[in-house]
Amino acid sequence: MKNKFLKTILALSVICLALHSCKDDDTLPVDFDDLINTGLPFASEITTNGSTNVNKLDPASSSFSKDYQLVSPAGGTDITKVEVFVSITGQNITAPEALLTSVDASSFTASATGGYPEVNISFDGASIISALGINATDLEGGDTFDYRLALTNPQGTFSDVSANFDNQSADHTFSSTVVCDSPTLPAGTWTIDMQDSYGDGWQPTSGNGGGPGITITLSDGSVIELGLCTPYEPPGYACTTGLASGTETFTIPANVSGDFTFNGDFWGEMSYQIYGPSGSTVATGNAGASAGPIALNLCNE
Repeated sequence: MKNKFLKTILALSVICLALHSCKDDDTLPVDFDDLINTGLPFASEITTNGSTNVNKLDPASSSFSKDYQLVSPAGGTDITKVEVFVSITGQNITAPEALLTSVDASSFTASATGGYPEVNISFDGASIISALGINATDLEGGDTFDYRLALTNPQGTFSDVSANFDNQSADHTFSSTVVCDSPTLPAGTWTIDMQDSYGDGWQPTSGNGGGPGITITLSDGSVIELGLCTPYEPPGYACTTGLASGTETFTIPANVSGDFTFNGDFWGEMSYQIYGPSGSTVATGNAGASAGPIALNLCNE
């Protein structure tokens, strides 16, 4: 049996190192107290509502929103405006960054807990495309829209500050992916390649196994479970043989829709590539990806 004890020791060592590092302010890219004292405002993301994907086939149907808490030494009351800028990273299209939306202080809301003010920012695919002055037909699956928040207070306008110690701009920037969402999934034989960087199969939700790494729930009521077998406990589903890698095929019948879900990556070792019936890559997952829905890019199917 592979030494899982070694993995546990390594994980504990990383935690201990992280705790030690947190005591050394000189190692941090941002000192939170110092950031507050500078008077620079920042936005802290609270929630994302809806999928951030933009459907090339029907951009107006793609909508989502984000809620932010607005922080500053003055309790956020000195923040007068939040702007969102958008740019595109495209395979066959370019456009200069453009102002997507601007929200002034009159639209901020009081926190439910009496803390810093909050702002809700709504997005939709049609507005994003219009702001950039591009045509949806020129988009390709996998293109990304990149967003940047800018907060204004009496000291100026700021985009590159945040409460996150490991990434000063983490809450001020994000991206969404261009996909082709169809009412039904392409029928036929699909393929998934799966890898585990440690070479001991998939453990998505616990250190010893935890069931399938990917679940596909179809509108006809059927459920497909996928993952590499693990040697540490009975799999509980029809797993794929291969501790370091393996390939599995599965069939999607005609006229059904479905949801693909990634169930997690306990050790940060799992990766995968999903191919549609035509052989095009419709989804990829890198080691360490968080659990959640898998966005499918069906533009080439």
